[in-house]
Amino acid sequence: MSASKAAKKEAELEKARREKERREFKEAQELESLRRAFRRINKSGCGKITVDDVMVELEFLGCKMRRDEAALMVWEVDDDADGCVDWEELRDMFHRIRRDQSGFEPRKLFNLVEFIMHDKNANGCIDHDEGIATLCGQYGHEFVDQHVAAVFEEENAEKKMRFAQFAKLQQLAARSKNGSGLKPGASMVPQVKGLAAVMDPALSHLL
Repeated sequence: MSASKAAKKEAELEKARREKERREFKEAQELESLRRAFRRINKSGCGKITVDDVMVELEFLGCKMRRDEAALMVWEVDDDADGCVDWEELRDMFHRIRRDQSGFEPRKLFNLVEFIMHDKNANGCIDHDEGIATLCGQYGHEFVDQHVAAVFEEENAEKKMRFAQFAKLQQLAARSKNGSGLKPGASMVPQVKGLAAVMDPALSHLL
């Protein structure tokens, strides 16, 4: 092998090594963020997310939800049918939905977890641009950008995004990309503090 070919091969190997290191570092960061979200939702500290845990977290984020709706969020992820979500179930759910190409995996708890992963200051809001970028990574700019104005009707001077807005934008982007996608029996948007209730049967599909 000539010196130039050997150098080129070495450069390719070095590039692959660095890309692998970056990917592994990103995955490690993401896993730690997921663990942080699990600990935050698990208010009781029992090591499993309960229906009460979900309701308390949603109330903190400005959403009111009936107990049966919160129970559905847990049930969709509760593989061992013990009425709770343990770490392994949450982790498997997160990766399963990240790999999902159909767009029809149940996302109720996933949306909450993903929002919390970006709420690093635990103040109930995430950076507006970060939220947009997260959803664009899942659905593409063309399916997200067209709905931003509708979700953020007023000027967003603080550049913050609340959970209700994040979930609503995710819902609209998913419907644009996948068609209707509305599940039978879906009901109204949960009451959100500070926002007028919007009669939209699709948001219960997300929350």
